[in-house]
Amino acid sequence: MTNSNDYQNVLDNLIENGAHIFGEILSPEGAAELFAKVKEKRSFDENLFITEEEYLANPVHVNLNPDQKNNFMNEFEGEFNFIEKDKYLQSILYKLLGSEYGTVIKKFVCGVPSVWIPEWVQKRIEGDGVKNLNAYIKPQFRDITYFNGIDMHQDMIDWPQGKTNHDPKEFLTLYIYIHDVTELDSPLFVIPKSHKLGATQFPHHLKCLDVVSKKWTYHDDAGRKMDCEHEILTGKAGYAAIWHNCTLHGTQPVAMDDLELPRMRLSLRYLIYKQDTKEKFGIDEINNHIDGPLSLEKTRHDLDESGKPVLKKNVINAVK
Repeated sequence: MTNSNDYQNVLDNLIENGAHIFGEILSPEGAAELFAKVKEKRSFDENLFITEEEYLANPVHVNLNPDQKNNFMNEFEGEFNFIEKDKYLQSILYKLLGSEYGTVIKKFVCGVPSVWIPEWVQKRIEGDGVKNLNAYIKPQFRDITYFNGIDMHQDMIDWPQGKTNHDPKEFLTLYIYIHDVTELDSPLFVIPKSHKLGATQFPHHLKCLDVVSKKWTYHDDAGRKMDCEHEILTGKAGYAAIWHNCTLHGTQPVAMDDLELPRMRLSLRYLIYKQDTKEKFGIDEINNHIDGPLSLEKTRHDLDESGKPVLKKNVINAVK
């Protein structure tokens, strides 16, 4: 269980930075056991992909990510107790969202190395801000979300007004590494304080000023500007972090060099929401400190009517 000082530190970080890095608080044995069982059930390699002919016969780009039913996590009932029954973590979440908080979606997220991706797919996704690969993955494997990097974004991106009965401004993302993640393994980049301007449309008005010092400028949709810095989240199995729905974050593709075998990054993502009550919790205090919109009718302007990316822009990959 947590004490009041622990919780206040988490809350203060979410208010000020839009994110709290728990670090390696969860059982490394539980994480490693889950990762091993996942790899026993599925092969992760170039055979995940459909052919170009199959894609052209049905070039769909919407509703291809996991949902409650089509979800690889459903194959591992009871294997998530090291997260969902961790007393310290749950005591924090109860104070942030209420003891009856809900889960919008929980899923595996796979960072795919470029060497697994067919050349015809690489040509299609080159320059995309969101390199979601699920349109090119065999249907039976679309119970995981596969990425080859994703530009800086807010998790609000998937939740325009009216898409869900729950209020997206009351969502938090809990992200967990189930194996060691180094700077070669497509770690999360997070931009602390970026939530303070509220919800903005993707692609965001971001510019990296200096790679070494990690400095950026960020403009909201009304032209207000802030200076900020990114932080790279690396850690061992059991590493966890939590952030607000308006906090900017992203990943670069899995790095490769001649000395290494192709490897993926497999993580767990929980999108959780405040319990259905008028009672106030930590999320309400966090939102009270945000000077900007907390939801949007339209969250992105880079897609055509079919859901296919048409605007080529990616700022995170310029950070070396």
